[in-house]
Amino acid sequence: MKFTIFTLTLLLFQISFEEEFNEEKRLLLSDPQQIQSEIHALQQEVEHFKDLAAEFQAQKQENQALKAEVADLKQRFGLQEADLNQRIGLLESSSQKSGSIYIRWGKHSCPKLNGTELVYEGTAGGSYYTETGNGANTLCLPHDPELLPDHFPLISDGGHFSHIYGGEYQFSLGKVVVQDDVPCSVCRVKMATSSMMIPAKRSCPFGWSKQYSGLLTANTYYANKNDYLCLDEDPDFIERSRQNENGRLFYPVKTICGTLPCPPYKNATLVSCVVCTM
Repeated sequence: MKFTIFTLTLLLFQISFEEEFNEEKRLLLSDPQQIQSEIHALQQEVEHFKDLAAEFQAQKQENQALKAEVADLKQRFGLQEADLNQRIGLLESSSQKSGSIYIRWGKHSCPKLNGTELVYEGTAGGSYYTETGNGANTLCLPHDPELLPDHFPLISDGGHFSHIYGGEYQFSLGKVVVQDDVPCSVCRVKMATSSMMIPAKRSCPFGWSKQYSGLLTANTYYANKNDYLCLDEDPDFIERSRQNENGRLFYPVKTICGTLPCPPYKNATLVSCVVCTM
């Protein structure tokens, strides 16, 4: 009996709750102010979504513009890089074909400087010191000459010829002694366009690179003329017998005051020299 009453009570409570809920629901749906509020809230959400869509579209367009700009920059950079590589190649090729040449007298090798390379080494040659003819300049003769054939079709007028001889030191300095033969080396400075020998100097002007320094040499004053040459201050010699065969002789040069102003020069002193490139 008690269970039946309890069950009946629960049933009546449920019916009463459902009626109140349905009544409240009907009140909400029939309330114009509430409905207007709901519509306004929905409109705000729609506007918010529209703003988000517009922002997304703008961002998309900006990304597309950036992609196009990046592609354009990549293309430009690719062209510029190709042009730069081509220019570098031309410069490297040009540097291989250009450069400045000088002769280092008294040495088998070229200075160990960046960009300086040996073309060939040889022996100094020129006119015999007492002969009045021949050439006036001194040559660096290679150690591996390529001779003309014996039947070369040449006829000399009256059987006269010019002569060339080897070079000899006429002084002792370091490891060389009198009568030693004089070596030479032809050097090329790849990144230079000019070379010069400066007498009475041991350093180069600003912007020039020093290749080597030494002492000024020429033929003795009472014999025939030849050119002034800058002999390296640490000379080498050619390995062979030290015989007095003369030829193109290397004497140190000394100053004579008079027409040569003293000071700054000093009488009867050796003359320095330097070879510079730029």
